[in-house]
Amino acid sequence: MITPKAVAAAAAADSRGFSQASEQKTQPFSQSEIQARLARSRMEEDRSMSSTVPLDNLVVPQDRDIRILMRPLARGRSVSPGNHENCEWLALHAEVTDGGDDTNHSVLAVTQTHRDIKFSVRVPGQRRNDELWCELYFVPHSNELVLLNRSEVPFKLYRVSQQVPGSPREHFELKPNFTRALAPGTWRIKIDDADILDFRVLEKRAAKARLLSSSSASDLSTIDGQLVPVTRKRSFDDDEDDEPATPEKNEKRMRPSEPEDKNEDGVIMFLPATTNPLVFPLPGTGKEISTSDGHPLLDLESDDVVEIPGVKLPRGGEIDEYTIAKRDQIATSSLSTVFTADHSDVPDGVIVVKVLKTRTNALPNNEAAIAKNVIRQADIWLRELQYQENLEHKSIVRLYGGDARFLSLYMEHVDARDLTAKGTWRVASTDMFNGDRSDASRILRDIASALHYIHSKGLVHNDIKPGNILYSRDRGAVLCDLGLSTKARDPVAAGTPWYVPPEFIGLRQRGPASDVWALGVTMLYVLGKITWPDVRANQRHPRHLYWIIAKLNSRDRGPQKEAVSRMREWLGEVTSARNSLDTHDKLERLVHGMLSPNPKERATIKDIAGHFLAEQVTER
Repeated sequence: MITPKAVAAAAAADSRGFSQASEQKTQPFSQSEIQARLARSRMEEDRSMSSTVPLDNLVVPQDRDIRILMRPLARGRSVSPGNHENCEWLALHAEVTDGGDDTNHSVLAVTQTHRDIKFSVRVPGQRRNDELWCELYFVPHSNELVLLNRSEVPFKLYRVSQQVPGSPREHFELKPNFTRALAPGTWRIKIDDADILDFRVLEKRAAKARLLSSSSASDLSTIDGQLVPVTRKRSFDDDEDDEPATPEKNEKRMRPSEPEDKNEDGVIMFLPATTNPLVFPLPGTGKEISTSDGHPLLDLESDDVVEIPGVKLPRGGEIDEYTIAKRDQIATSSLSTVFTADHSDVPDGVIVVKVLKTRTNALPNNEAAIAKNVIRQADIWLRELQYQENLEHKSIVRLYGGDARFLSLYMEHVDARDLTAKGTWRVASTDMFNGDRSDASRILRDIASALHYIHSKGLVHNDIKPGNILYSRDRGAVLCDLGLSTKARDPVAAGTPWYVPPEFIGLRQRGPASDVWALGVTMLYVLGKITWPDVRANQRHPRHLYWIIAKLNSRDRGPQKEAVSRMREWLGEVTSARNSLDTHDKLERLVHGMLSPNPKERATIKDIAGHFLAEQVTER
């Protein structure tokens, strides 16, 4: 984040002006060092503000993945790169200058690495309420950025770059918490008619794609950047479409996708090009693949390979260069797509790639909806990455990493199917669980252990359900999809309706106890007491029952009353199923305690996990 704290900025900036994380120093900065660094930072700003050369005229190195150039315009309003490693003060020369001037012009250059979904800008104001605070979200499917106004006041946004010479200048007023999608070019922000900041949006470097021949693609993998033979296997079979035909659903189950036909001329266009696309020949095939303004991971088909270019950092060195070779599509929905692939940095075999979508036909066809979806999906990606990357538990899917440039996550491939898999763990004709008592005991033991571990980290999963539990008798049960997870103290109005606890109505309570409730409902399905709840969302179901979680506590009394009525109808069914449990049976008694309507009387995940641990000790 570009911070307004001048002292912190001075302590963070080195002799070239880009960041140096202060926590890496073993001793605090002396006052003289702070003053010297502050002076250097101000010198860079003064040089930047004194320049009159348009940002559009500055020549950007072609081998750098710079996405934003920034120039402060208001003196006395400090702008600094803070402790970001992906930004630096950069001296660039102009492509065309009056009188042949070859002076270098200082600007703040921002690159995007695999960790960066956005870049924050703060410029202190002259008064308390005229501080500029905005966030620029990188858009994975295009060269645009989404600007979110975080300031307490509206500001004016002008397009400095003219699309057509002599055309009127685009300008907008952006109110607090409003968004705007910005195309490549230079933009200016004004507050109270004062010029505050110029910034230029640059196009991203294209990813290269290769298509392997059909005779060799099925037998190739990537290890250390080289293609080597491997044994090919499928991770999942295609499932039938059980999705309800409602675009408003919170439920996130995937649906199989069908590959699109390739062009007969041997050229695969990832998306319609807005400019001249990058086209290059494929060695030995006579075919070509073109990439332009699009999403290389979403546009891959089976046996396609994409080479993701690296990012050169301000301090030197290059990171984030790797290769993805797509294998089989697992599933896709309006929110994400999942497929198996080979990753050049994961030599242990096939992985699972999950890509969050920011552009979808299910969204309203307007700029505001698309911009909001970019922010929403980016925040979900970041939360899932941050919360899952440090989790190490045999019953939680391992996360290898992710790439913010594509909102992609790279995860362990678990050779198992989820508990809703029709024909494997779900009977097609009845939607009942297709397993026995030993399966039920193993599932509860493994997921209780996983949840106890997650809760010990101060996290709540928020979306425990059969579709997020992978199971095989060889591996056991494995919990996946932490996209809705939060800190224990942060309630969330999301998830899947049938697994939300009763205390959410009115009280808005969510936490570890809500995960216990959701696992209890899941176990009613696993024990054969209820059918798979999610199928009830289908409007063609004879007992259709669905509601939107966010409306349970809505201020709009009509929708709120309807949602509460439907949830209470469902809670009545859960109560009936709970009453059918045999409390003399150890397993069913545990599930009975998990479904207590009062969260204070509900069994804790620690107690449940401890029960199975005690059983193991006794068996020994």
